[in-house]
Amino acid sequence: MAKHQAEAFGSGQASQKKKPVFKMLVVLLFVLLISGGILFIAGQSISEKDNFTMQTMQKRMALLADGRAKVMETWLDGLSREGDRLIKSDLFRMFAAEVEELGDDMTAIFGVPDMENSELSEDDMQIAAQLPMMQNMLREFSTYTGFLTARILNTKGQAYIATDGYLPPLGEMQLKAAAKVVSSSKPAFSPLRKTEQGLVIDTFVPIMPPDSEGTGRKPVGVLMMTRQVTGKITELLSNSAISAEGERTRLMQKENGHYVEILPWTSEGLAKVTTKLDFTGEDGVAFAVRSNLVNSKQKVYSLGVKLGLLDWWIVQEDNYRIAREPVESYTRTVYIVAAAAILIVFLCAGLIWWILIGLQSQRTAKEYEDLACKIDDQKRFINSINAAVDEFITLKDLNGKYTYVNDAFAGATGRTKEELIGMDDAAIFGFDTGKRLSAPDKKVCDGDEKVTIIEAVFLRSQKYHFQISKSPYRDASGACLGVVSVYRDITEFITVQENNKKLIQRAMMVLIGTIEAADPHLGGHSKLLSEVAVKMGRVLNLRESELAQLETAANLSQIGKVFVPKEILSKPGRLTDEEKHTMEQHVEHAHSILTDIDIGEEVTQAVYQMNERMDGSGYPKGLKSGEISLQARILGIANAFCAMIKPRVYRGAKTTGQALDILVSEADKFDGGLVEALRKVTEGLTVETILP
Repeated sequence: MAKHQAEAFGSGQASQKKKPVFKMLVVLLFVLLISGGILFIAGQSISEKDNFTMQTMQKRMALLADGRAKVMETWLDGLSREGDRLIKSDLFRMFAAEVEELGDDMTAIFGVPDMENSELSEDDMQIAAQLPMMQNMLREFSTYTGFLTARILNTKGQAYIATDGYLPPLGEMQLKAAAKVVSSSKPAFSPLRKTEQGLVIDTFVPIMPPDSEGTGRKPVGVLMMTRQVTGKITELLSNSAISAEGERTRLMQKENGHYVEILPWTSEGLAKVTTKLDFTGEDGVAFAVRSNLVNSKQKVYSLGVKLGLLDWWIVQEDNYRIAREPVESYTRTVYIVAAAAILIVFLCAGLIWWILIGLQSQRTAKEYEDLACKIDDQKRFINSINAAVDEFITLKDLNGKYTYVNDAFAGATGRTKEELIGMDDAAIFGFDTGKRLSAPDKKVCDGDEKVTIIEAVFLRSQKYHFQISKSPYRDASGACLGVVSVYRDITEFITVQENNKKLIQRAMMVLIGTIEAADPHLGGHSKLLSEVAVKMGRVLNLRESELAQLETAANLSQIGKVFVPKEILSKPGRLTDEEKHTMEQHVEHAHSILTDIDIGEEVTQAVYQMNERMDGSGYPKGLKSGEISLQARILGIANAFCAMIKPRVYRGAKTTGQALDILVSEADKFDGGLVEALRKVTEGLTVETILP
């Protein structure tokens, strides 16, 4: 092939001598076509970069807005549920029902100056007599739950009990919220308003009559609770870990047909928005370029999400200039590269022209011919060697295209060697497998050492396991021209290895069942501990081998408790010092067992040290800080967390938030960085979703 190319090159040179002007025009046209193609590719690349950047920004902003909206809705729902302790009391329900029967005239319940001479009925006097007790109950409830004030309203919106000692009339928005609760039997909220105590919100929850569950009966009153929320709103609007530079979260509130921005960190608290909001509907604000809500001269990318519980919108903004900077920088780089490429094309065209008309063209063609012959000789020699080996031998260029394959490789793929030349891994093995096979190629070219990987590959619908050794193919100057790969079939070895692994896993599951049978509270604990610890390891970017060791250590962490007396394991109360010492011996038992079965030093050490604490207060050795292995610290935190979220005889289960708060509060005992990794694992999860 090289010889024919050389002859064609020589004949082309002779024809150019006859028609130099025509050849010049052909070369110029070729250069213009290449330059146009470079500019087209550059434009396409910039367009794709722009689209990708905008899509990524939209997804991130939507994630932030939806996440904050869900957090706020959860918080508002929690506010409404805080009144359950009061309004679900049968005594309070009965009192509210009796007051509701009085109708609009409630003067009878506000005091009886002369019980003997009063014209009130006996029922009215009983209601009036109960009023002080109910007011005390409401005041205690308000103090305990942290509300500024609380009121009890009848279904007409009239207050007859209040914690602040007087009953001023409600505002228009408060009356609407109370009426909404009465008509829907569901909680409602008033808009935020500014007071001397800061921003406050009114929560309205229905008071149902006694024995009303499942009857469809209407409320007999409304509990109105006022909470100062300045700090909470500030916390909810603070930047998250995934917020980018130039991003800001705004909370909007609709009042009397116009919008205000909630600014809890300012003295005003609320600020009227003068910029026109182009809301597309009640569901929120579509992602687009708009004017900043505060400064109409500044452009931003924004989108918004409406809260379902009241007229609030979470509006996520991203500074237009900062957001566009990656695209602008990429555009400049692409055009610089395109200009350089076009310049190279022109230089190459000039060089080709010079070669075509040069006096040395024939001699150069002869040199190329001789070189091609030598290459053919070397190629035949290499082919004869490669044809005699069973291993697959291939050569790929820097673009991942095969330039050589031996007979064994071609036969295994069911294609001819000619068909395989020019194909890449994805075309031969499929996209996913091809991506894995080509992943180490750049590392091979950049380094001087070979890289060996083990991959599962399907050839003709049959699964094989290959040990693939990759080495760089370099020229005389040391520049990498491609990657040489040698495939060794280790399918039989891997099959035996996997069967052994399954036997070990089955034996481990039987052993775990034996461990958990020793303690009724350990049911499912090892599995839960394993899942939480491995997820923490993934957040910390541990290697797969380290994750496997962590999983094994978690599954075997309770093995020593088999030797602890069952009456100590299941004792409901606090252990005595002697019992506690006996319990703590489980780590020594576990260490002895794991050492005997040679499970691995890392696993044994993690199980032995998982009860140590950063301040040295743990057991069995009282190790501190860096003396404790990373895997043991992960297991210690995960073990404490899993124990807290599951119930015990002497206490109930804690929520994930409560368990995390306890771990944070004991920063001297637990590694703060690992506790933060656990927080990321449990974000958005509840105990019910974590527990099996």
